[in-house]
Amino acid sequence: MNSTPAAKQKILIDTDPGQDIDDLLAIWFAMLRPELDVVGITTVTWPTDGRARLVKRLLRYLNRTNVLVAAGMAYPLRPFSADEEAAQHNLDRVMNHRSFAEPHDPADAPDDLDAVDFIIRSVEQYPGLIILACIAPLTNIATALRRKPEIAKKIKHIALMGGETALNRREHNIAFDYVASSIVFTSGIPIVMGTWSVTRQFTMTLTECDTAFRHHRGELPIAMAEAIKQWHPAQSWKPGPVMYDLFPIVWAFDKTYYNTLPMSVRVETTGEFTKGMTVPWGDSKNIEVTTDVRAEELKQFYLSTILG
Repeated sequence: MNSTPAAKQKILIDTDPGQDIDDLLAIWFAMLRPELDVVGITTVTWPTDGRARLVKRLLRYLNRTNVLVAAGMAYPLRPFSADEEAAQHNLDRVMNHRSFAEPHDPADAPDDLDAVDFIIRSVEQYPGLIILACIAPLTNIATALRRKPEIAKKIKHIALMGGETALNRREHNIAFDYVASSIVFTSGIPIVMGTWSVTRQFTMTLTECDTAFRHHRGELPIAMAEAIKQWHPAQSWKPGPVMYDLFPIVWAFDKTYYNTLPMSVRVETTGEFTKGMTVPWGDSKNIEVTTDVRAEELKQFYLSTILG
């Protein structure tokens, strides 16, 4: 008797590569997993075109140029001061490994698509089938929900890296655009949240990366080793790549590596000291929240995928 192969899980990845290295590392993994059908990749937060170029270069290394890459919202929906905007334009901070997409090549230009419209179109093309894998502030997703609210009922899940419930912490992806985060969290879409304290348990040291990537016989591993070298001085408090952003990718097709617990969670949008925090509150049990991870097994799974 012939068995029917399982259908691939369709995902759309929303990302902000350039400031931290784990976005590219997570996308690399996603593109190699046979269980996943990546229908597209969108970028968010200025410079969205520059971030898209990093993704396009990665896809060129992987011979996956068929995957569409759309640049999206440059600034958050929340109030954004002139000082914040000026800080955002510090390329050495927010695009510290932009050398990954250098020298400049016209082939790395993002596709001629508006990311928000592309998200809407993809969800409508595959109603009930797409998981949005969100590894960035949620500005693109919230804008799509504002632009066309009815898509909320057509999204299978949102799997996101962001927030924290076990510690008193404002996690970046949620806090950077707390208005967008609140829109998403109250949308009624099934959400699973990879928290800061759990997703950070999978780390790779610089020595591990150098051994695994630089000594590997492939253009992409060598280029990634150089990108990690360029990135680390900007975030030198980390031992090496902290693989926060792998969570939504893995969870989309294998839920066994992370433990989760249903919780009632809301995004604080008004508190002087708590604005941008994810706060356990109420009894709706509306969010699946990570509580633990089999980090060492996950590391081996990750490395065996990207390096063979």
